[in-house]
Order: sequence, then structure tokens, then C-alpha cells
Amino acid sequence: MILTAVALLIVTPLLTTPLILISLFTKSGGAVFRIAVWWAWIVHKCMGLTFSLEGAEKVKEGTSYIVTPNHQGNADILALFATLPLRFRWVIKKELLRIPVFGWALAGTGAISLDRSNREKSIRSLKNAKKKLAGGWSVLIYPEGTRSSNPNLQPFKKGAFMMAVQTGVPILPVTCNGAYRVLPRKTISFMPGHITVTIGDPIQTQGLTEQDVPDLMERTRNEIAKSLDPDYNPFDVHKQQPSPPAKKIEYTTKTRRHQAEQ
Repeated sequence: MILTAVALLIVTPLLTTPLILISLFTKSGGAVFRIAVWWAWIVHKCMGLTFSLEGAEKVKEGTSYIVTPNHQGNADILALFATLPLRFRWVIKKELLRIPVFGWALAGTGAISLDRSNREKSIRSLKNAKKKLAGGWSVLIYPEGTRSSNPNLQPFKKGAFMMAVQTGVPILPVTCNGAYRVLPRKTISFMPGHITVTIGDPIQTQGLTEQDVPDLMERTRNEIAKSLDPDYNPFDVHKQQPSPPAKKIEYTTKTRRHQAEQ
């Protein structure tokens, strides 16, 4: 674990520095996102994590989505970066942007910051985020609002769903299993393990209004819950090898390379 920590301390500054510099000269975010993906791949390898992805064929290339994953812990951030076959911008709490180097790097990716102490400002930020979806970009927002204290789904907040009905962009439910046990909340101690990422069926929002938000929240929750396994053991040796067939992996890699270069 000590060697892993040393590796992370070296890798993170090496990649965040060019990320910040590139963000000063380009606003597209493509190159910055590609560096962030590299960072996630290197970090998860250093931590001894493995990932598998199912449902990649449900993502239509060039389509924007409001991506809504469950949030079991910080390790699922790495899994989403490394596996999802689309470009996305994070919706984060504004406090994260104040962290030296890390916060600057987040800003460089085009992240959308929310002031959770001011509901009106948060709503305004989400409304203004529509331009972030141009060019086939997606927006990733955790509907639970924060990391779970256990492997189960927590109550959903309305932000992602308000944004979806206001923009008409489809919701892409995503389920992560294993992150809670690999790197529990409020700890920096981790264990090597396997995290699964499952993409659910997209949920269309075109023509919906704010009156439809409660039903949309319930439909999304049910879609995420379909693939959620609270008893999943990420340390089972039989689950340590990624499970998708080679063709699916090739699709993910090819799509990511094409999008990151735009």
C-alpha cells in the first residue's frame, strides 16, 4: 500500500499539471478529458482494481445523456472514467474547486459546480449547464447527492431530473457494485478488488415537464436497482477478471478514442 501511495503522489501531479495548462488554451475539453481518463487508468492499476462493463451497446454514439450512477464510494469515480463509452462532465459541489491542483484540474474538465447551501443558485447552475451538452457531451450527476454509507441506494435528489426535463436529454441509469467495500466512505484505506459497471436502458425525457419529475425519479431508481447487488463481494477471486467479451471492449476503446480527439 505504501508503494501505491507513492505512485499516486507521483502520477497525479504529473498528469494534473498538463491538464491545467491545456485547459487554459482550449475550451473544448476533449484533450483534458482524455488526460483524466489516463489518470483513472493509471490510478486504478496502482490500486490493484479491475473493472467490467455491461450494457455499452445501449449508448448511442454522438448522443448526449444525463448519466445517473449510484455512488458507493470514491472508487466508482475511477470505474466510471475508465469504462463509460462516452464523454461526460461532472456535476460537483463547489467546494471541490477550491482544492489546490485537484480543484483546478476539475475546473479544466468543464465540471459544473453547485452551491449546495443555496438552492436557487444550484437550480440556476443546472439550467445554465445546457451549453455543456453541446457536441455530444454528456453530464454525470449522482442522484443520491453524495456517497452512500452502505451498499444500498439512498434517497434521490431532484437536480438531475429537473435538468433532464428542462433539456429533453435522455437519462442513462448506471449501476456500480463493489466500490463501497473496496474504498469505504470516510477512509483512505483501500483493498484491491473488482467493480462492476452496468448501463441500464436509457429513459427518454423529451416532452416531459416538472410535473413528471417524481415519476422519472422512480423509473430511474428502479432501473439502477435492477442491477444493484448489496451483497456483492468485490474480493471474490472468480470475479477478478473483466467479464465483457472482446468485441464490447473494442467498442468502448474505439468510441472513447474517437470522442476524446474531438
